[in-house]
Amino acid sequence: MTYYLENKVIGKYFRSVTNQFLGIVRIYGTYTEYRVIEGVPEKDAMLEIIDVQSGVLLTRVNNSLFENGRGYIECWL
Repeated sequence: MTYYLENKVIGKYFRSVTNQFLGIVRIYGTYTEYRVIEGVPEKDAMLEIIDVQSGVLLTRVNNSLFENGRGYIECWL
């Protein structure tokens, strides 16, 4: 599953729902843990997925991205 996620999500981004460094989102039908490793997360900040390690999405805050961009993915809790 990790290899599948890695190929699908690296470079994609989503909107943070909390201001926590750790969280869980539903991406492509799977509940997946994410960690913010660059920047300070805020509610509604854009989190860009930069790596997947052991099924955990490693993200960074990148507020220069927009919801109408090609890499935006809708995530649910």
